[in-house]
Amino acid sequence: MNDRPVRGLLDYLRQVPDPRGREGQRHPSSAMLAAVVCATLCGFRGLRQTVRWLKLHGTEMAHLLGFTRHPPVRQTIANLLARIDAEALERVLVEFVNQLEDSGTAEGTAAPASLAMPETGLDVEVWDGKTLRGTRQGEQQAEQVLVRMQLILGRVLSSTAIPRNMNESAVALELVRRLVLKGKLIVADALYCQREFCQGIVDGGGEYLVTVKGNQPNLLRAAEQAFVIPRGFSPLRSA
Repeated sequence: MNDRPVRGLLDYLRQVPDPRGREGQRHPSSAMLAAVVCATLCGFRGLRQTVRWLKLHGTEMAHLLGFTRHPPVRQTIANLLARIDAEALERVLVEFVNQLEDSGTAEGTAAPASLAMPETGLDVEVWDGKTLRGTRQGEQQAEQVLVRMQLILGRVLSSTAIPRNMNESAVALELVRRLVLKGKLIVADALYCQREFCQGIVDGGGEYLVTVKGNQPNLLRAAEQAFVIPRGFSPLRSA
């Protein structure tokens, strides 16, 4: 086993910059973030449920998380999350998960068979848009993110915010242009069945697997006919 010491969740969360002024730091930001993470992992979704989780576990748990006084109310946590640097938080959480995985695998040894790459040798990523629960306010639409998940380990690699003045496809195209895609297979739904997106993946050295549906009627018809006509279709690029 890897004998390097494993750093705790709080050590990582302390790296996230606290956006509050000095007068607003009644509770450590790392403690509140840790409470949200732990409550979510225990199935307590939402800030009200996070506060409930803290109350159920009592003073001892609050002290372990880093609270030095009575745990905060829902609005206090909400105010912090509204101002926190989401990319910085995501980065440290990914680093925390990575070091846990590294500590469970001996250095210089292969991953277990259950975690081995597919026979294709490609690193498979699933791309999908998600709507963030509880972010809709009045007539304003809910916040959305584009999630990249590594299929083999079932691990979220990144979640990119989708600005309200952009759509999911445009954000995905930006990612394609700046990510290293060589050796990767990108799996996505029918929304991504677009020439520019697919060509961008190929140009970057990657492969793609997207669904063809009725939103691309001509392409769907051509694909169906290709499988009907004998020897009318080949996945090989040279064909």
